[in-house]
Amino acid sequence: MKVIPAVDVSGGKCVRLVRGELSAARVYCNDPVEAARGWADQGAEMLHVIDLDAAIGTGSNSAIVEKIISSIGIPVEVGGGIRTMEKARALVNMGAERVIFGTAALEMKLVREGLRTLGPSHVMAAVDHMAGRVAVKGWKDMTAIDALALATRLEEEGVRLMMMTAVDRDGTMKGPNLGYSLKAVEALRSAVYLAGGFSALGDITRLKGTKVAGVIVGKALYEGTIDLRKAMEAVK
Repeated sequence: MKVIPAVDVSGGKCVRLVRGELSAARVYCNDPVEAARGWADQGAEMLHVIDLDAAIGTGSNSAIVEKIISSIGIPVEVGGGIRTMEKARALVNMGAERVIFGTAALEMKLVREGLRTLGPSHVMAAVDHMAGRVAVKGWKDMTAIDALALATRLEEEGVRLMMMTAVDRDGTMKGPNLGYSLKAVEALRSAVYLAGGFSALGDITRLKGTKVAGVIVGKALYEGTIDLRKAMEAVK
């Protein structure tokens, strides 16, 4: 199981949100590239980089994302506003290990094209949910779609990498809400990564022995309540 640090970028800075609300953004580093290098220096095997402005359609931090990819020397998965094949292809061409389809995961045509042209190893589908209902457009819109039903359909299309975020816990430091996500993990054949609310080492170690492929950790790393090296060692 991998422990993957998150670098969320908004307004050119490394920030963390609470439940996806930009109004609650806290800046942790003025230079996201510096933040990314810091996690790489601590031994991170991969980084999870999200362009928050692109996700909600208010801007783009593509130059910063490209600099992170080109300068840290470890694989990077990138998400946030990837709603066209051109953007997905451009990210992979600049060196992104994976592109994350969030809102676009609802558009099976785009997912199929991504799988066909980029390959399953470069495509991750994000199924963000609150109480099992899918959230889209930077978590601004809730749908009536069941998250596990969507994940199952994506898997049938050929998706082999899935990320599930419990939106109601993300950035809250209250611990993850794992009931629904673990149910999905057991039901799916894909490699499933979990995010949302991980705030202590025990939140991660309790997943040992499950089928969870990895956890995405953000605020807890920046606040110091989870030590990256200790977390990585604990799940070996």
